[in-house]
Amino acid sequence: MKLNDVVRTYQKCGYKIKKIQDSYFLNQGWINYSFPQLADIKMNKRLINRLKWKHVLSVIKTISPIKNTYEYILNTDEYPIEHFKQNTRTTIRKSLKNCEFKRPSYDDLLNYGLYINRQTLKLQQRRDKYLTNKKRWEKYVALFYNNEDSYILGAYMERKMIGYMITYEFEGKHIVINQYIDRKYSTYNPINGLLYMLVNQIISEKGRVEISDGIESFSPLPFLNKFKRSMLFERVPVTRIYLIHPVIIPIFRLVIFIYIHIFKRRRIKNQWTQKIIQLYQGYRIISKIT
Repeated sequence: MKLNDVVRTYQKCGYKIKKIQDSYFLNQGWINYSFPQLADIKMNKRLINRLKWKHVLSVIKTISPIKNTYEYILNTDEYPIEHFKQNTRTTIRKSLKNCEFKRPSYDDLLNYGLYINRQTLKLQQRRDKYLTNKKRWEKYVALFYNNEDSYILGAYMERKMIGYMITYEFEGKHIVINQYIDRKYSTYNPINGLLYMLVNQIISEKGRVEISDGIESFSPLPFLNKFKRSMLFERVPVTRIYLIHPVIIPIFRLVIFIYIHIFKRRRIKNQWTQKIIQLYQGYRIISKIT
């Protein structure tokens, strides 16, 4: 899929995506994301000034010698089970033994997929309406189901879809956008089998591939990150900057000053303070790239 195709697809699903200068941005409440979120946006002073005065926070993936996060990338032309560590091999084999993997029917993806989405997002305390709203989910499935640049795989037990995975190809890179399972079947490890089978399917059709399983979450998710590494995805250093509204910057500086210079704390355990420092560090990268 080309950039305009990706933008139109997500706009049809109800996403608020706008073009600013030569780049696209996704607005989700008070946070503004560069779009697609795994594409690098070229920054300049004019764009920075426009964004920082318009939005409370803009999260932008860009290119910089300063790296502050990681993207999980698999770049290979083979994905045999022998390449995995013993524990992961056992998990994959268990998944392959207990589950059937195939392209789900349209109705299965609509109905079972919606149930799985609602279950997963409730646990994660997320509100992505395109995944949980029936009408918006129907639009989403319709746009990806017959798209030649997307791959969709379902995991089944007893004729019931218990998990699914969707990827699409964007500028030569295959991007995993959905990978959810019914938690009642998690002991059968359907997610391992889904990823293993889908990667091998793409390789069989495309040859050598580059697949992205996303960027590390702003909030630490050690279990998820461990899973990606166990499936042979490498942590590739990348840059995410945080454009913070100028009115808020003095508050960030005050909090950091109090904790470091007054409380003399080098190790900060408070999660909110950790996030403020992380955001401020991402904000300071801006001066190095413009």
